[in-house]
Amino acid sequence: MKKIYSLAILILFYKTSAFSQNARFSQMWSAPLQFNAALTGRFDGKMRISNLNSWQNSNDNSIGAASMQHQNIALDIKLGKYRSSGDEKVAVGEIKKVHSKDALGLRNKNRGYWGVGINYYHYGNDASAIDGKFFSTSLARHFYNKSNKYYGLGGQLAFAQGNLNENRGSLFHYDKEISGGGFRTPLLSNRNINSLKLTAQKSYVDFNIGGYYGMITDAVLFELGFAMNHLFYPTNSFTNDSESKLRHRISANSILRVKLNDKLGLVQKNMYWQEGLYLRSRSLNGDSTEIIAFWSGVELYKINPIKKINVNYGLYMRSFRTAIPYLNINLDKFVNLRYSYEFPLNSKKYNAYSAKRNELALILSLERHTKPGTEFYKKINFW
Repeated sequence: MKKIYSLAILILFYKTSAFSQNARFSQMWSAPLQFNAALTGRFDGKMRISNLNSWQNSNDNSIGAASMQHQNIALDIKLGKYRSSGDEKVAVGEIKKVHSKDALGLRNKNRGYWGVGINYYHYGNDASAIDGKFFSTSLARHFYNKSNKYYGLGGQLAFAQGNLNENRGSLFHYDKEISGGGFRTPLLSNRNINSLKLTAQKSYVDFNIGGYYGMITDAVLFELGFAMNHLFYPTNSFTNDSESKLRHRISANSILRVKLNDKLGLVQKNMYWQEGLYLRSRSLNGDSTEIIAFWSGVELYKINPIKKINVNYGLYMRSFRTAIPYLNINLDKFVNLRYSYEFPLNSKKYNAYSAKRNELALILSLERHTKPGTEFYKKINFW
């Protein structure tokens, strides 16, 4: 287990520059369908509705102050029968009902289930020259081939729609760190500041795939996932420049769950994102920013909480250059509120990290079986 986990950390750290593009959310784990299509249906419950909102501000000395709003809305549902736990110790002859649950059970012979989902992501505001909308539908298959091992595969079809209107805002005051990306405009170096304002629209179809694998014991859980987006290099230029194509996005995630004692449990997550959003080619060499996208942090869970209101805490870092305090509030089994605030630790030294992000997520789960800390040592879902 230690060797596997060490290998995962090395993979996540590997080649973290090389013309990468930053993912915009602080709480990437609150928008799993955007991160990895295989995570569709990876939750405790029958149906999940989530809404993640992000208010981002940046104050780069080279361009001045800028702001951007981001929103991600998702719905995913489980199809068929899926693993149960919590009711494994039932009386002989008692009829066992299949509920929505997120832990492995030894007696249940079910080997997997399907997950389907839809996701909507939007960024932009009245002062933003670019407005982007992304619609996607995903399908995932989850397998339990052994009592303590599980894995899943998923695919996603996405449709992107962008609107460029420089009358709303100037691209000369465009901060790549808080922008949504996905679309490309002509290089500013090739244009005159007094040139005609551009207005254009662009849309394209995208394909994404992902997978994960995990194993669980009473003491620990380990999970590792990978995903690849932009499989067929969609053209994303507002001026229909054939040279402008989205490079592959490679993302990876790992989770380690540890039971500390009878009162507290720990979940450690790593997430890595690298995207060649700004094309690197002979004609456009150097049109990129070396912004690293790597999250690492821990969450503390109360084990077997008694109250219906359960408050848990976490702390994440982005590339070890920003801090992200995280508050996780659960109202019984139905409502989950998540708040985080990201701020740079040394923006004078690391100019690429000047943004501050306030984020609020609301997640509603139907037919959820247990509270987050209940049967903590069996759980496999921490998304």
